[in-house]
Amino acid sequence: MKTLLTASPSESTEGWRGIRPICGTPSAAAGDATSDRVPTAAIRHALRALASETGPLAGLRGVKLLRPLVAQSHEVLRERLEAGGSVEAYLRGRTRLADSAVVGLLHIASVSTRMRGGNMVAPLAAVAVGGYGRSELAPGSDLDLLFLLPESNQSRAGAVEAATETCIKAVVAGLWDLGFVLDHAARSSRECLDLARDEPAVLASLLNRRFLWGGFGLFAALDIDLAGLFSGPHAARWRGAVGSALTSPRDDALNMAQTLDNEPDVKQGPGGLRDLQRAHSVNAIASGRPAALAEPELIEAHRFLWLVRCHLHLLVGRAEDRLRSALQPDVARRLGFDEPRRTTEAPRLLHIFRRHAHNVLQAAALATHSVPDQFR
Repeated sequence: MKTLLTASPSESTEGWRGIRPICGTPSAAAGDATSDRVPTAAIRHALRALASETGPLAGLRGVKLLRPLVAQSHEVLRERLEAGGSVEAYLRGRTRLADSAVVGLLHIASVSTRMRGGNMVAPLAAVAVGGYGRSELAPGSDLDLLFLLPESNQSRAGAVEAATETCIKAVVAGLWDLGFVLDHAARSSRECLDLARDEPAVLASLLNRRFLWGGFGLFAALDIDLAGLFSGPHAARWRGAVGSALTSPRDDALNMAQTLDNEPDVKQGPGGLRDLQRAHSVNAIASGRPAALAEPELIEAHRFLWLVRCHLHLLVGRAEDRLRSALQPDVARRLGFDEPRRTTEAPRLLHIFRRHAHNVLQAAALATHSVPDQFR
């Protein structure tokens, strides 16, 4: 493997005002001054109050009234980012907001539907997976939510099943009412594993799992099942399956050439966030979770790519991951670049993107090639 590229003097990022808060703790002006303006706690308390409403699903009818509070939270987080705040803080803030909504709605719905009956433990667990499980929610990202169900129905489970289904439907409707875009599924641990064996993308999504609410034993069972795959005799096969789910159909040499694309896709394109995910997910540790990023070059690439992606989404007002020529000047200005005018060369933004993409692609190729051919 070639040495990871570092910035040349002509491409130094030291003058880029956007890089400093990403690398370290946000300044007080960018973060602390507005920390008390995010009404996440107010949303959480309001949802708890709605749970005390009497009558079947009565509290859920008031959920729409909280949508302005959710919108205000998103706006405050956006202002922080655009003021030069840390992209990690932005992504974490959006994740905490989503967590508060999911957990609050589940509390209301479980009380209203009497899903738990006389039991203290809910016959259901809510699990964040995929990007949501990684606490990486861009402005246009969906909430990837798994409702984890028991393996088999107990006696009197007919009533429990109906209540659980009603609870899930109510939570999904409530999240849409609050303005979240949702991608959800309801499965048992065994069903998750069966599906993951046939669909590598499901397996890759399950690697990034995070417990949110409910019966922790259901989540623990999924943890054990996944750990069994990645620590058993066929561990390399499952790592290979993850790699295949995250790998572009193009070969690495063509991918490397396409990092010169003048309108790169920061998520799906060569050297983008999907390849970065492949770089550390293929070598999943024995617990069935991705190893944390350790290389400084990849950590910096992660920060840069996420910053660009978030600003793209905010500029366009939806999930837009292609860094189109028409958008590049605005993205560059948001990052603090003063791009030269009337030049035939690729702007400085593209030079830095290509450096990071090259490093990511090198790391992803190395990770994929470390899996034996028969398991790829």
